[in-house]
Amino acid sequence: MRGLRSGIFDSWDLRAGGLARPAAEKFAGAWLACFLVMARGNLLAAFRFEHAQLASICGIVSAAVTVALLLQMDRTTDSAGRQATISAVATFIGDIFAHPSHFPPQWAEPVITAAVSAGFAVALWYAKRFAKNYWVGRQPA
Repeated sequence: MRGLRSGIFDSWDLRAGGLARPAAEKFAGAWLACFLVMARGNLLAAFRFEHAQLASICGIVSAAVTVALLLQMDRTTDSAGRQATISAVATFIGDIFAHPSHFPPQWAEPVITAAVSAGFAVALWYAKRFAKNYWVGRQPA
């Protein structure tokens, strides 16, 4: 019989069914999306501590929202649409918490950041799927 402690820590493993890897993926996607959208194309001005700090807040909140959503969902199924939706919702909330919008209206920057993050999530989902299919037949016997 599993104890309470083992049940809590089992969901934080790095396998696909755990929560740590999706949280890290959503943090990275939200951080990069927030960092790029905040820069508004001026990447030289983006490499400041303030931008990295705001992007980190966005990423941390997005990871927390992702964990809260995944705790309530069935994690045995996975799709690109599901990953895009989770990323978009989590990044939208994270960007709203991180800072006020840099351009009007107030919802414009979080929506753009969420769309970029969803694009990253779909690209990562297909990349993982491609890598898995590529390496299946190439393992040494």
